[in-house]
Amino acid sequence: MEELTKEQRQIIEEEIKKEIKKADTFLKPESINKIIQDIIGNIKGNFKYPKNLEEILSSIPQKVYVSLGKEEIKQILKLDFCCFVDNVFYIDFAPKIEPYEHNQNKTAIEEQRIIQCSYDDLLYLFKTYPLIFNHCIFDYKIDKKTPIEQIKKLSFLNCNFKKEIYLHFQECLDIFQMDNCVFEDRVTIKGKFNDNVYFNNSIFKNYANFHTCEFEKTANFYGVRFEKAPNFSACYFKEPKAVNLINVDIDKLDFKSVEKYIEGNYKDESYKNETKGIQDKKEFFKIKNKHKLRYAKNLKDSFRVIKDVLINQNNTLEAQEWHKLELYAKEKELEIQLSKNKNDNLKKESKNQVYNPKDYEKFNYSKIISLIIFLLKTIGYLSVNILIIIELVLVAPFFTIMFYCVYVVFFIYKILTFILKSFYPLDINKFIIFWRIKFNKIKRKLIVSGRKMLDFTLWFDCVLLQVYRNTSNHHTNFLKILNFTILMISLYAFMGFVFSKTINFILSFNSVSIIIASYIILLVFTLMLVNVKKQLYQYGVILIFMLCGAFTISMILFLSSEYISIFCFLIYFLGVLIFYLFFICKIKLFIFLVRFFAYMIFIATIITKPQFINPFTGVFSSDKLYESKFEKRLNDLNTSAIMILTDISQDNFNLPSKDQNISLTELNSAKALIIANKEKLKEILSKVYNDKYVSDYKKVLNELENNTSNVKNIIEEIDNKNNNSVVSAQLNKFLKLNFSQEIDILYAIKSNFSISEKLSPEQMALFDQKDSQDKLKSVLTLLKFKSSFEGILEVINQDEIIQNIIKSTSVLYSIILLLCIFSLQKTARKNSIVPS
Repeated sequence: MEELTKEQRQIIEEEIKKEIKKADTFLKPESINKIIQDIIGNIKGNFKYPKNLEEILSSIPQKVYVSLGKEEIKQILKLDFCCFVDNVFYIDFAPKIEPYEHNQNKTAIEEQRIIQCSYDDLLYLFKTYPLIFNHCIFDYKIDKKTPIEQIKKLSFLNCNFKKEIYLHFQECLDIFQMDNCVFEDRVTIKGKFNDNVYFNNSIFKNYANFHTCEFEKTANFYGVRFEKAPNFSACYFKEPKAVNLINVDIDKLDFKSVEKYIEGNYKDESYKNETKGIQDKKEFFKIKNKHKLRYAKNLKDSFRVIKDVLINQNNTLEAQEWHKLELYAKEKELEIQLSKNKNDNLKKESKNQVYNPKDYEKFNYSKIISLIIFLLKTIGYLSVNILIIIELVLVAPFFTIMFYCVYVVFFIYKILTFILKSFYPLDINKFIIFWRIKFNKIKRKLIVSGRKMLDFTLWFDCVLLQVYRNTSNHHTNFLKILNFTILMISLYAFMGFVFSKTINFILSFNSVSIIIASYIILLVFTLMLVNVKKQLYQYGVILIFMLCGAFTISMILFLSSEYISIFCFLIYFLGVLIFYLFFICKIKLFIFLVRFFAYMIFIATIITKPQFINPFTGVFSSDKLYESKFEKRLNDLNTSAIMILTDISQDNFNLPSKDQNISLTELNSAKALIIANKEKLKEILSKVYNDKYVSDYKKVLNELENNTSNVKNIIEEIDNKNNNSVVSAQLNKFLKLNFSQEIDILYAIKSNFSISEKLSPEQMALFDQKDSQDKLKSVLTLLKFKSSFEGILEVINQDEIIQNIIKSTSVLYSIILLLCIFSLQKTARKNSIVPS
């Protein structure tokens, strides 16, 4: 058979037309006729090989498929060249036949620019033919959202996508490949991949969205570079170990990129549809918040998916980078949930802030008068505000107490009226109905208010995430958490040194001054939080104001003996906050100064007081951090004074009249006994040497030494002069040798306002009895040693205050240091190559 017969040619032509009809092509008749002639010519050209007609007819479907595919691809993409290799249509630049010397001088790879075509035509090609695009540029948007059912094998090699891509399909039946590609705009791919997927060495310069994709086999992201946060939320990897994430470059992904992702993506089509036509600002902000929250959750889930894949592959070092981003996405999610104010994070820009050099060439004399008026107004305004602030600081707490008292009285009256109202009908059934209805109403109110209540759990979670991020990058930066730990140790040691050296200065202020200073510190603390314009801190401000009010009221009501340690605790707490803000500051000068301060103090601490490093030393054994002044002062006393202190610490007030000769061993035993009974000694001396009543006690002592018959009358005169019975009540306690410090709240209020119950006639009669007078005289004789023992009382108080300060601040310090140690070991373990 050397050439076709007429009948054979007719049979072949009919078969070709039948196959073309089956293909349902969009090609015009002239293109179809050309394809028919090309196929017949191809058959004739290959007819030298011995083939029968059946073999020729069986090859026609494949020839028609290839010829139609080439022509359709060329017409849709407006190309001059397309080849079919290994069952795939290969789209590349057309080879040019040029002289050998010209080809030798070429160094750059030629790229073929894809002419813009309709998205429907492009999807038609994807559905119909397996395609490979090589060295192509797509400079138009592929963004039709309508999904297609299935696509064939689809590969893009060394391609550049200039505009947005949106591919949405139900299934990809064969290999999907995008190797060595550059995506300059957004990429969204949604669908199920039944075969291998490759994105090797591709660069995603904008957002890459693989939301809800399913990968049945290998998913290869080797060497991929994500310049913005990718979205793998709700992705399914059937074989996590078949996912290749080696050398994935996320160097440009940081905490800011997470924020940018949320801000840049939440205004999607559903957001625009929901907000269309809405005028209510609250409703508008609610919708905005909802969409931001959705994208924050999606991003968190995206990072979690990649983290889980890497953990499955035992790649913990890479997994922690994604975990860090996941935690920050969680932090942003909590911030959005906490956000209730539509003005959050909005920066107000001043108008008329345009620089014009001509404004600075001449002095503007015309504005001098207006400037003076403005300055006077400003000074007046500031003066008034300062006076208001001073008045608020000094007077507001007292008005607050009065308001609460009035409120409590009114509340009690309201409750009594409410209860009595239920008895008005004098009917048991109506009484039950009344309380049932009221109970249900209260229950509903509690449920509603509970839903609207500020969720401080979210706030604390968010703050904790922020602290971990700022101090250790979520346990990934060992040097950062080490620097922070050293800073906290140095700060605690420095504050302890300052408190020990300034305690006399602090004690020189009265209790009211200390309380006002504490109130101001809390006010400064809240103002620092308000200055940070984030809703996260507004919750903190509310909490701090609540604590501030409770603290102020309790301190003014009861004037607790611990107010100085509370004041120092507040100073330390404020110091921790200030140095934390310095630590997270981005200004290099501040960073250097903070590090210099931290390391200098830390070295000094290691040399002089290494005990500070132990977080529990101050809580359980504060004496190791502070050398007692009381013991030093005790060594300076003579033997007689030591024996007197020994006697009174054992409730023996028959004081020796002259020095006693005792051995050194007995003297040391006496000192040890005094130290052991230091608290009791303090109680006795503080009661007898109370500055309010020392002059009255001296009058009574003088009367006891000169005219014992008039003691009772003198005591009554003192009470009448003071308009209270405090002195007689205290002397009555002296008779019973009762020097204990009262901790009863009612007593604390009474003693603060010099209120005491009047003694009965029987109790007053005791002052006329000889035994009682002798006992009272022995106690009041201590007044003669006031100049010697008052210093002892002072150092006992100082020691106690310093130890209380150490204990109270050590609680906060131990919590901070334990968290730092936890972060240190966790960060070290994560960064170690040794498996955990």
